[in-house]
Amino acid sequence: MDRFSKLNPKAAFLFFILIIAASLILFHPAFLAVSFLSAFCYKVKLEGKTAFSYLFKFILPMTVLIGVFNMFFARYGETVMFSLGENNFTFESLFYGICQGIMFSGVLMWFSCYSQVITSERLFAVFGRFAPNTALVFSMVLSFIPRFKKNLAEIRDARELINDGTSKLKKELSNFSALITMVFEESIETANSMKSRGFSKGRTPYSKYSFSFKDAFIIAVCIICFVFLAVIRFIGKISFIFEPVIIMKSFSFAALAVYIFFAFLPLIIDFTEDIRWFCLKQKI
Repeated sequence: MDRFSKLNPKAAFLFFILIIAASLILFHPAFLAVSFLSAFCYKVKLEGKTAFSYLFKFILPMTVLIGVFNMFFARYGETVMFSLGENNFTFESLFYGICQGIMFSGVLMWFSCYSQVITSERLFAVFGRFAPNTALVFSMVLSFIPRFKKNLAEIRDARELINDGTSKLKKELSNFSALITMVFEESIETANSMKSRGFSKGRTPYSKYSFSFKDAFIIAVCIICFVFLAVIRFIGKISFIFEPVIIMKSFSFAALAVYIFFAFLPLIIDFTEDIRWFCLKQKI
């Protein structure tokens, strides 16, 4: 059970926005490693064993590919690993590309966790009061993707036993045509249903999510951590040079500790709730 996803959507949404922003501005190997590891650990918490398949089949190959691509097309650095003709391939360009891949992979996994925690309903709860129409559009767009997958699976199952001698390409085109028709029909039904229920005629937004002191505390912690890290970054306390040689110009252990706490906050919340529940059971 993931207790972080049970928080008010505003607190969870703000956390994902700030942690993704921090992962982008803190381009330092130590901070990139923390972002990558924390995102993967939380993804394992949400998905279980399937997260490992996602890691080995997509994330790690993509990270290595970005590093190799940067090494072959970037020309900087002094540590030559090998040469092909007049082209020198340096360790600095490879290392910089690997760091780029780790940053991109970490952000990608954070977005994957975001899509599972912040559903269309929870997104509407975040923006429903001050931008109800925009929130409704976004929530409906996000709901289309799983609906498309479900409808396409139903169409394929229904036509699977039909063997009319056509090629696989023609079958897929026919399935796609049926899917578009089904989507249009559902859209018309949704529009008629909203119109008959008086949508946008003096309605008041409703949210089933209550805002507690715990949610306010989490929001305050996220903002304080992000502001602290941003200030440390922009005053030059976290600086790493990749060319012409790799040099760690400046480093802040306090910033790293704050970032570790910030990045692992969902797991920390879940762990503290487990301890609290264990203590309550011991009192029974």
